Amino acid sequence: MPKLLDHTYGKHTVRVSKILRNGDAPDRHGFVEATVDVELKGAFDKSYTEADNRSVIATDSIRNTVYAVAHADPWHSIESFGAALAGHFLTQYDHVSAATVRLREHVWHRLSDHDHAFTGSDAETPTAEVSVERDGPLRVTSGIDDLMIAKTTQSGFENFVQDDYRSLPDTDDRILATVLRADWVYAEPKAQGFDFPAHRASIRTALMSAFVDHYSVSVQQTLYLMGSAAVQACPAIERITLTMPNKHHLRFPLEKIGRENPNGVFEVTDAPAGFIQATVGR
Repeated sequence: MPKLLDHTYGKHTVRVSKILRNGDAPDRHGFVEATVDVELKGAFDKSYTEADNRSVIATDSIRNTVYAVAHADPWHSIESFGAALAGHFLTQYDHVSAATVRLREHVWHRLSDHDHAFTGSDAETPTAEVSVERDGPLRVTSGIDDLMIAKTTQSGFENFVQDDYRSLPDTDDRILATVLRADWVYAEPKAQGFDFPAHRASIRTALMSAFVDHYSVSVQQTLYLMGSAAVQACPAIERITLTMPNKHHLRFPLEKIGRENPNGVFEVTDAPAGFIQATVGR
C-alpha cells in the first residue's frame, strides 16, 4: 500500500518592496526589495490522500500574507523579516508544524545622498533562509550570491596530478576569477534584537580581505582561507559554506596571427567551469 512519506507546499517568487519611513525625518526614505519563497509543513496529508482541502491555506493567501507582514514588520533586515513571516504561520495556524522562508534581496543604493532616489545596479545578491518548527529553535542561514571577484596576479596552479589525461601546464601567474556564493549558519539567532546587517558586513569584509591578502596556490587554498577568516571575524556563526567556480580566463595565442601576447589578453570561458566548494566551521 503506497504511503505519503513527506510533503511541503507554499508560494514561490513573491516579489515585495517597501518604503521605509523614519518618523523623525519623514521625507528621507529607505527602500528595500526582496523575492520571497514560503514553504509550509503540517497536517495537510488529507489534501493529498483523501482529496480533502479543509486544511489547505491557499497559496494565494500565502502570497497575501507576505505583503501583510511586510506592512507590519519594520524590516530591519531580510533575516528579521523572514523570521517575522515564518513565525506568523505558526502563530496563525495551529496545524502548521514548520515554516521555511527563503529570501533574495534586491539591493537599492541611495543616489547622490538624495532623500528618495535610488540606484540598483549591483549583481551581488544578499540571501537568507529562515525556518522554524513548532516548539523548536529559530534557524537562520544567511548568504551572498552572484558576487563576481577576481585578481589578475598573485595566483597560480602547479604540482597537480600528472597522468595521461593532463593537458593543463603549470603556471605561477594567472587570473583567479569566480562568482562567489557564501552561506553561513548562525548558532543562536534571535528573532528580535539580533544585528544581522552588522554580522553580514563583518563576514563580507573578512571574505574580501582574505581573498586578496595572499598568493593563491589554488582556489581550494583561497576558499579555505576566506572561510577561516569569516568564522574568526564573526563568533555568531557556527559554519560557512563557500562555492567558488573557477571562471577561466585563458591566455589567447595571438602568436598564431603574428602578434605578441605578454599575458595581457585572454579568452573568457563560462563553460565548462571548475567547481570548488567547502564548508569551514569551528
